[in-house]
Amino acid sequence: MSDKLSPPSKPLTVLILGGTTTVARALCLYLLEPKSSRASFVRLADRFSVSPPTTYLDSPFLSLLGDPNTALEYKQVNLGSVDRHEEVFTPPRTWKGEKIQREAGGGFDVVFDLTGETGFDKPELIQITHTYQLALSLATSASKLPPSLMPRSYVRLTFPFYEMKSLPSSSIGHAESAELRQDGVRGRWWHETLRGTGLLPGLNFGVVRCGAWYGRGTWEGEILPRLVIGHIYQYLKEEMKFLYNSDLRINTIHSLDIAQALYLLSLYLLSTPRATVLSQSASPVAFSFRSQSSSSSTLSLSSSSKNKRISVSETWRTIPTVVSEKEKVQIPLFNVVDEGDSTQGSLARAVAQVWGIKFGFLNSTMAILVQQFAKTDFEEMVEDVNEMHVQAWSDMLSRSNPPIDSSPITPFLDQHAFRKMAICLDGSKAKRILGFKPLFPGVEVDELRRIVHDFQEDRLW
Repeated sequence: MSDKLSPPSKPLTVLILGGTTTVARALCLYLLEPKSSRASFVRLADRFSVSPPTTYLDSPFLSLLGDPNTALEYKQVNLGSVDRHEEVFTPPRTWKGEKIQREAGGGFDVVFDLTGETGFDKPELIQITHTYQLALSLATSASKLPPSLMPRSYVRLTFPFYEMKSLPSSSIGHAESAELRQDGVRGRWWHETLRGTGLLPGLNFGVVRCGAWYGRGTWEGEILPRLVIGHIYQYLKEEMKFLYNSDLRINTIHSLDIAQALYLLSLYLLSTPRATVLSQSASPVAFSFRSQSSSSSTLSLSSSSKNKRISVSETWRTIPTVVSEKEKVQIPLFNVVDEGDSTQGSLARAVAQVWGIKFGFLNSTMAILVQQFAKTDFEEMVEDVNEMHVQAWSDMLSRSNPPIDSSPITPFLDQHAFRKMAICLDGSKAKRILGFKPLFPGVEVDELRRIVHDFQEDRLW
């Protein structure tokens, strides 16, 4: 528990919006951990069916959901339907025949918004509707609830969808106040979601921005694909080679530590006057849609891209809720990363230890040749690599005993995954103000093995 924040006098009533395929399951397990008293009631509202499941649900989450004494309610609902919002935001008075303990009022103590489309290659219209408009409509509905139902705090999780320089290991990462360039269409609409929500009146709003995330039961993010591909190279009996240098910084965070940070931020918002919250932790959130110049260090394999102008779609002009560039927005924002200061090299070493394989990095001469090839036909290079990985993975699944028919886990990588993208964030503010201390200080080989084992137990690996 944080040494900066005191636990509430009564366990919290919690609403989690979306995130079933990302962090919501880990958050439910953290909030309802038997030895803790963090929540008296948790409602997870999302579009998926859980009986029968229409997405992968890990065994610990299913056990929690099926426990006859559980304080977890799953509510299948289309969160994009505004007519259903008040129903979603209204907690039950009793649960399984017992009155729900609550701090005050009749609404939820905390709302965690985990909605949003995480795929980089999704069309802009999908990002607008599934990320920006969905999150903004939910927050707007929350801000217009009667005082008796108004949530006492409203916390959003955002991901590191920004272009960052990989600073030297002797330097701290990019602070919350750094004006980072949004990474493509996905990055711009996730970022703009923060601007829109941050201006809504009445919401006690704050944001956690996590590093490269991983954890049990999670198949998205930057870490699991490395584990999958490491297993493929063990199967192929080949050395695993990386395109970029070993010191590329990729700050990581375990899903349970994201859950911890979300919880601590909610306690901070609940226990601290809003004016103090803003003075201590508010950071500017700049307009997303200015034309921007690119940098070869983050955007392209080719050095010829220096000073290239990034084309920004004009679609935003058709969205009336986009906050004007003239409007200055500041929100409580906390970077959350572990203490391992992971790099391309340390992650490669951990994956290699899991599978007992050799790994390396292309030397400068070979890297130049790859870059030149990529410059002329980058798509073909990506297709060739994916074809090899996917075919090997398919063979591995079919040869499993018994064979595995389908799995959400895939070695397929979109073009964006081949770019030189650092994740380099300064997490000191969360430690200083929230008292955040990671349960997983760094990426551990044994934890990676447990992640693989859990998927294998569920017949997905």
